[in-house]
Amino acid sequence: MSRGGSISRAAARPKLPGWLATCDTTPAETSEANGLISDNDLCELPTGGLHLRGDAAQAWWRLSESYQRDFGETLCMTDAYRSLDAQQRLSAAKPGLAARPGTSNHGWGLAIDVCGGAETFGTAEYTWLLANADDTGWTNPTWAQQRGSKPEPWHWEYAAGGPTPP
Repeated sequence: MSRGGSISRAAARPKLPGWLATCDTTPAETSEANGLISDNDLCELPTGGLHLRGDAAQAWWRLSESYQRDFGETLCMTDAYRSLDAQQRLSAAKPGLAARPGTSNHGWGLAIDVCGGAETFGTAEYTWLLANADDTGWTNPTWAQQRGSKPEPWHWEYAAGGPTPP
């Protein structure tokens, strides 16, 4: 506590976990193509080998920490960065569902697919994300919302600050 009786900013800010402390979390443009981003330019999440761009990974961690405080469990995620090969396989397996290969925000390391209840409209988990994710820069895009052109409650994109992919 500071002299005035309030918690200092440093004390209120959680310490970065080791996996994130080794990542470059500065938003940056890349010369690499969608789905062809080097592992060195992505952060590996502590969730089964999934990857995101550094600033998106840091925002996901903040979102996940808040989610865990409210739900007592980590935010479940099934997908994040997708290589071009993975985008092509998904597009072939699920025509019309996946973005055209080479255009997906997953290919920039800026999108996640969630699970654990959050992937369904109307659940407490989805409703919580809709109300709180924007605080960390994550959004369920309008097109993916319940009345959107292609409803996907599981799909969330990092849209906060910094340069966008070329």
